[in-house]
Amino acid sequence: MTITSHTIVQLVTNRYEKQGVLEGSLGIVLEVYNNEAFEVEFFKDDGTTIDWFAVKKDEIIPYEKPSLIK
Repeated sequence: MTITSHTIVQLVTNRYEKQGVLEGSLGIVLEVYNNEAFEVEFFKDDGTTIDWFAVKKDEIIPYEKPSLIK
């Protein structure tokens, strides 16, 4: 899946713990920078913003909501 603006993504690194964003956190892509980096707003389960900043493409993956049906 290609990551574009408004894609929900999951963080796959602990590099941003100091900002309060842990590995596994979800965010939404706000801006795409030459498909090499992405401005992402990370949020809590209730939808409130934790922080937003640029991440490298290898630090996020597209989020796929787990399915209850197998």
